[in-house]
Amino acid sequence: MSANINKSISKTQLNERVSFGVALLSQQIWCWGRDILREQGNWLIEQGFEVIKAPADLERVKNIYSLKISKEQHIMLRGFGIILTDERYGSIFVPRYEFLPKYAPSSKLNTLPWSTDYLPEFAPPKDIEKQYCSIMFGELIDWIITYEQNLIANLGIDFRNTIVEEWNNGKRQIIASDNIISEWEKLRNDVEEIMQL
Repeated sequence: MSANINKSISKTQLNERVSFGVALLSQQIWCWGRDILREQGNWLIEQGFEVIKAPADLERVKNIYSLKISKEQHIMLRGFGIILTDERYGSIFVPRYEFLPKYAPSSKLNTLPWSTDYLPEFAPPKDIEKQYCSIMFGELIDWIITYEQNLIANLGIDFRNTIVEEWNNGKRQIIASDNIISEWEKLRNDVEEIMQL
């Protein structure tokens, strides 16, 4: 008689994964900001991102970096999180300090996301929306993994090492450069369970 091993993750473990996701996403957003400021030129623009300039009347608001990543999908990077729109499923907003995606049924945003105040249509997903969020969140993480692989292949791990060292203020949880991709891969494997929280 063989033992039946339950491979599901406990709620405590899921909450720990979400907390780790917050740390990893926050570091990733920092890295994108530094990729923009690269001495040799803005890496995001070199990767095809469009810059949407902030209106002059919005004080201290940063530009939006926007990229069409597939026929159906579009991504917007913000200092406060990531927005992914998908013509098949709607949109998700992944807040930097929460990590759990919020959902909107439309793939068209009502306004540009200059701050979280401009995203009132996003709410925690319910029922079938959780499945849509799982799909989009997984594809977003896949995109992040590909971005990091491409960056390391083109700019080298030392480039990312320098940025991660700048991020280390002695208080933050730091994910080593050579672990960033594998940690995103682990979180990718937990997406469906995370979406049940």
